[in-house]
Amino acid sequence: MQLLYLSWCLVCISAVPLVEEGKWRAAVYEHVLVTASDVGCTETVCTRDQAIELMEANLAVLRDNVEEAARQGADLILLPEDGIHGYGFNRENIVPFLEGVPQSADGSNQCALYSAEDSSEYLSEHYVMIQLSCMAQSNGLYVAACLGSVVGDCDHCGPDHGTDCFYNTLVVFDPEGSLVGVYHKYNLWTSELPIYDIDKLPAAVSVETPFGKLGLSICEDLLWRSPVVDLAERDGIDTLLLPLSWWDMFPHQLAHSNEDAWARGLQINLLAADNHVPQDWNSGSGIFTPAGHAAVYHNISTSSTGKLLVADIDIKPRKSHVNWAEFASNNLDHFEDSEDVFTAIVYDDLYNFVKLNSDENTAKVCSDDGSLCCIAEYSAVFESDVFSLGVFSGSHIKDGSVSGSFYIEMCTIIKCDPEDVWNTCTQDMIMDYDYLTRSNTIFTSLKLAGTFSDSTRVFPEALFDEVTLRPELVLITPDGVLSIREKFELQPLVSLSLFGRRYEDDADMPDNFCPN
Repeated sequence: MQLLYLSWCLVCISAVPLVEEGKWRAAVYEHVLVTASDVGCTETVCTRDQAIELMEANLAVLRDNVEEAARQGADLILLPEDGIHGYGFNRENIVPFLEGVPQSADGSNQCALYSAEDSSEYLSEHYVMIQLSCMAQSNGLYVAACLGSVVGDCDHCGPDHGTDCFYNTLVVFDPEGSLVGVYHKYNLWTSELPIYDIDKLPAAVSVETPFGKLGLSICEDLLWRSPVVDLAERDGIDTLLLPLSWWDMFPHQLAHSNEDAWARGLQINLLAADNHVPQDWNSGSGIFTPAGHAAVYHNISTSSTGKLLVADIDIKPRKSHVNWAEFASNNLDHFEDSEDVFTAIVYDDLYNFVKLNSDENTAKVCSDDGSLCCIAEYSAVFESDVFSLGVFSGSHIKDGSVSGSFYIEMCTIIKCDPEDVWNTCTQDMIMDYDYLTRSNTIFTSLKLAGTFSDSTRVFPEALFDEVTLRPELVLITPDGVLSIREKFELQPLVSLSLFGRRYEDDADMPDNFCPN
């Protein structure tokens, strides 16, 4: 089998638009994935040659898009989590897909090392790292991508675990092909818990570049303090890299919506590259800034394909300060308590709700202990859609990663009918995609605020018809009000939410996590 599929000549870059001073050109690619299950490598343990053949099927497409990004003048391209080896493994059959990666960036250049070695054995052992290093070197841009890595002499979990640790790893290569960033995913998704190891503590890894300071994270990491908030608030990154494999989890955890919300909430740039698996509702990539997206892609139609996004963004994102509790705390007494509070389970959390009515223009609902109250001012005519204002404050367990749970303070306006809670409010269990993503209700005015705790970080989400992001319609004021702008051409609303995270009340990090 031919193992090497490298393009060694530099890409000839035709005339491309110049980047304005103070900006840089970012690229992300949403990838139509060839998975290990497509060739039977999740049913049995494949050979290393078979694993390379599958990974090259993905790498060939990724390589084309790296070259195209370079032709468009990109400084960096981000590729998706699992985008090379796929997913669906267990701890046994993932082994032939793993490679040795330095524990931290050591400046090594696998492209140059392979040229010096010229050995088929060396190529097989380091295949993915060589390909990524050569993509960066031959195209003259930074390349960030994920692969499965293995580290030996790692026996902290006893004999059943074995002496090797497996990691979901993000690597970054500079334009010379040198390794300048290595990060092991800490906050594993549910399906990864039996497969991957984690570091003793989450590592906050950053990379200094000519276009600012980059922070490294992977997928589920976004929802936790470490490393993402530590990178943004303590280490002062300008841009977060977030490769992910994330599907639409209604109503509050759609990939492109969370990406947009976290860029706004943390006041950073955020690059997100997702896999494109429409049948699994898996899509949502983009280039985001504190003011909204510069480029975004979300499409789960059966005819949709992968997509390369390229956009220019500020090296130093423009920041603003928001006191998320100010307006609600100062004006709570002006909103009357509702006598028609009802409860509904949303994504396994028990919310209190009040229905919004056409003949009213304010609403208020509080958690049972009164620690969080949400208020809304609105004007709308409700026809077939029923919207309600909801509140939740408590520990969320459903996707609690290695710690087990995290603490949410949520104010939300979603489609939710007290007369039919199961079929309208429990949206993570509803399979009617049209219901979840479409709306015919236009709010001519709408403001949402909450009495969040002083330490709570708040991430504002606004989804319009067909779960589109419309930054021109979104207004966030310094006193903590999320509003729809009234002087623009309005669009039907799907949901408006303030996703609060109270990190100090998350479950403790594990002392010694073992895959199981």
